Amino acid sequence: MIKRFVIAAIAFVALIVPSAFAAALLAAPARPAPLPQTGCQRSLADANASLAAMPVRMKHLASLERADACTATRLYFMELVKARAVTAVCKSGPDRERVLGRLDADVERINSAIAASCR
Repeated sequence: MIKRFVIAAIAFVALIVPSAFAAALLAAPARPAPLPQTGCQRSLADANASLAAMPVRMKHLASLERADACTATRLYFMELVKARAVTAVCKSGPDRERVLGRLDADVERINSAIAASCR
């Protein structure tokens, strides 16, 4: 009698567990919705504002001494890197890759300028 009960219990579990797993897989969304990042809108706005202010500062590089110009260029580089990091975390959708590509190109350009003129 107990042997029959054990066999029935094993058969029951063998049928229920795979079907429950399959039902859970079918019920789960194919691609989970991205979780909203807290503070992303403000961080993106701050990063964009910092980047917008930097070209005004960079216009006066020619009149600065070399050390000051290098310091300003390095600060611009850091602002670009921060903006890229915030964008990578907070942006989604099709224009994310476009913006990241633009920021990557700017980072590369500024990094090359630092390497060429600041030692």
